[in-house]
Amino acid sequence: MRIFIVCQPDADKTHWCALYLKGIYSEARRKGDTVTLLSFPEAVAAFQKDKPVCAGILSNSRAWTEEVAAALSGLGVEPLVIGGASRDGYRHASYVYMDYREATYQLIEYLRAYQKNRIALFAVSTDSATDMIKKDAFLAYDKCREQDVFYYTGTDGLMNAACKRFLEVCRNYDAVICSNDASAVILLHQLEEAGIRVPEDIFLCSFGDMAVSSSGKKTMTMARLNCVEIGKQVVYMCRHLTTCENISSVSTKIRCELVIGDTTANLPLVAETLGTAHTPDDAASKFHSDPSISRIFLAEKILSACDAIDIDMFKLIINGYKYFDIAEILHVSESTIKYRLKRILSISGLSTREEIIEVMAAFLN
Repeated sequence: MRIFIVCQPDADKTHWCALYLKGIYSEARRKGDTVTLLSFPEAVAAFQKDKPVCAGILSNSRAWTEEVAAALSGLGVEPLVIGGASRDGYRHASYVYMDYREATYQLIEYLRAYQKNRIALFAVSTDSATDMIKKDAFLAYDKCREQDVFYYTGTDGLMNAACKRFLEVCRNYDAVICSNDASAVILLHQLEEAGIRVPEDIFLCSFGDMAVSSSGKKTMTMARLNCVEIGKQVVYMCRHLTTCENISSVSTKIRCELVIGDTTANLPLVAETLGTAHTPDDAASKFHSDPSISRIFLAEKILSACDAIDIDMFKLIINGYKYFDIAEILHVSESTIKYRLKRILSISGLSTREEIIEVMAAFLN
């Protein structure tokens, strides 16, 4: 079977969309299917001649997804929205996404169980369907207010600007939920630089799946996303919609796993918490080009290529150890240390070892 994915320009290069694709390609290979990635204009031209029953939409923009979904429906192709569901829903669309609403409730209930009643929601993008689900769930909860939502719009500059706005009033809160772990790592650093201790002064938690959330000096409490599983379900749903003529649409929600870390003092879960198209200019694309966010994803790219020896090696280099000493401590040869650095350098896309060390120092020191 041939599976078609309509991809927003450069969306496949973003962290979460890349993980969706990893799951799609993995499951397609297992099933013996082929995956065809198309731009929106390519899809419109192809589907006018030979249209499939359904096609996935890979995007980090709610506005772009809505426009593409409407166009596909007009062509008689079932849109399959990958990773994000609109609050209102697109006409005749299927969805596969994380259960962000339930995960938001669980994070709030976990914090409330430890008497954290003044909770903020941080770095919400108005052009992210998933962020809007989180925001709606947050505001539906008792005592959570619109004034407790801090937006990342992209129009006011950088993630640092969003952090600055929160830092001005953060002492009004005893907990903050970040919309993703990239923003959570940045906020954690800025809170501590401002002398606000996590978790002593404020609890911090997030939605995410990134290695930077667990590789620094403090591990993150989070609703862990399983983006690869979403990708796998895309293949299953495409096959299901294609072979079952009496089904017009179907939706699948993947449950988030709550993982407890240092940013909430490792306090355990309690029973209550278990449970030809115009492409709009949007804030989501600005989010991924934000220098602070880009640095987080670069660190994630490096860490994802590292094993335990690599991590220990970086920590020792950051703390001033020479290659000879590191080789002695890790029981490897000095040439092995140099080889590992060269391998990671090629993966990172950076020019020098010093640049890698600088990036890693911010997250491993």
